[in-house]
Amino acid sequence: MTLAAHRATGDLLAEVRQHCEAYHYLHRWPDPRSLPFAYVLDMDDQRYAADGRLLALIVMKKPQHHQHHQLFGYAGLPTAWQVLDLARVWVHPGLQRKADNGHALCIFSQFVSRVLRRLQWDWLEHHPPRFPTLPYHIELIISYCDLDHHDGTAYRASGFTWHGYSANRTKEVYMRRLKPPRKRWQPTAPAQMPLFADMPWVHV
Repeated sequence: MTLAAHRATGDLLAEVRQHCEAYHYLHRWPDPRSLPFAYVLDMDDQRYAADGRLLALIVMKKPQHHQHHQLFGYAGLPTAWQVLDLARVWVHPGLQRKADNGHALCIFSQFVSRVLRRLQWDWLEHHPPRFPTLPYHIELIISYCDLDHHDGTAYRASGFTWHGYSANRTKEVYMRRLKPPRKRWQPTAPAQMPLFADMPWVHV
């Protein structure tokens, strides 16, 4: 079985949004101010199930707050612009089963893993750094596990660490740190808002 994460843009992004509103338990798309961007899953070069629905989707966004105790926004921690929220994950019900050998297919963890390998660069394409002299690489992924719908098993299988509870204790907070990539965003002209679209990647 071959799995691949494909970034959703244009009409495909609109389709992801429709799926979120129809099938994800929250039934809503993240606030546009949180700069959401999304991925779909390709399995053996197939993107859709027999019923026409996507096989799986993931939506990332900026956190809704600028600080979180011991995680980001404080001295010595990543800034709020170095954090992304794993905001939506939906896997087709037909894939939420055990394989013939009796083991779970683990589509959630495999899909998340593939997204995390590429999202640092995808984020900078989606939202180029406005101030390249300040830290901008994504170093931390957080997610809020709604205890009415999940038990956190999938997050732990995806390499996330339990960090605690939300203030109202209805959600668990999970986090995963990423290594800063060995590249940086290099301007080709003096920094003038918003001249970042044509800036190349350079190794450091």
